[in-house]
Amino acid sequence: MFSVFSLPILSTVPRSGTWFLRYAISFLCHLDRGGRIDDRLTGRTFGDPSGSPFDLQSFSGGPLFHVRGTLPDDHLFIGHTVCPGFAAADVDWWATTPFHVPGYDYFHEGMNYRYTPVELAPYRHTPVRVPALERSASRGRARPIALVYRNPLDQAVSYFRYSQNHKDARYNSTQGRPLAAVPLRDYLLDSALPSYAKQFISFQALAERHPLQVRLVPYERLMADPVNVLAVVLDHLAGMALQRPWLADSVWLARREHMKAIEKELGHSLDGTRTDHGSHISQVTPGRSDGRIDDRTRAEALALLNRLGLDIELFEWPLAKQAATAA
Repeated sequence: MFSVFSLPILSTVPRSGTWFLRYAISFLCHLDRGGRIDDRLTGRTFGDPSGSPFDLQSFSGGPLFHVRGTLPDDHLFIGHTVCPGFAAADVDWWATTPFHVPGYDYFHEGMNYRYTPVELAPYRHTPVRVPALERSASRGRARPIALVYRNPLDQAVSYFRYSQNHKDARYNSTQGRPLAAVPLRDYLLDSALPSYAKQFISFQALAERHPLQVRLVPYERLMADPVNVLAVVLDHLAGMALQRPWLADSVWLARREHMKAIEKELGHSLDGTRTDHGSHISQVTPGRSDGRIDDRTRAEALALLNRLGLDIELFEWPLAKQAATAA
């Protein structure tokens, strides 16, 4: 198996559409290759009726996906990582601010990158040369990179709720306390926002340095217009505009209700993190999940993000923009 020295990267902030993107793009690749997918809710068949069905049982979520035929590259990364090529020394607080849970930074967490898992391929693993990815990205010569990010308060509340029912104690507790007993304000200011900022500012910095290489995509725009926004993301990752006749169908198949039906069929959550047979898919409407955050806490959160150097204007968060303007 050949080594991967460069590949397009589609990173997400946790709780910002990661599994939607993994499934929508995987469905697209499968249909592009002549496969078929049956809608569990409507009974409609998409793709070639005589094609092979999508193998949900063996699908585990990447982080690499074999995308040849849909994109010009062999592999695409879809997951959480700090932006390759980011120089931590450029941000004084970065190295001394730990992520509050693992999983924000796949390419720097000490995985066995010689055997990086691959979906949709006839092989299960491939080597990734992380130092080579870093060098090419830092010079602006890497394959395209995109970050899908949710506004930080919505993301924090969603991750707070998600982690409370996580089967791993590293997520469902903090400093020996069950997360359910931790005040949201404490979680927000001490854990969620510093981790969010640490990941986000790496992409913000590289997008400023190499704007043609790194694209920032608000999650709220993706959810409001998934077909067109995903088309823009895929065009960026491909480095060109391509015809994708199955894109709208793939997005439809990755809709929330259908994925929950697939979870029921499989008998477990798609991401494998639930302590019971429940779903990891949130029912919260984007833009409304910060209802438990009071005005004082929201102001403190904005002040913290400003101190850390995040560009507040990049967030699709009207309340944050109004508060920043009023201040």
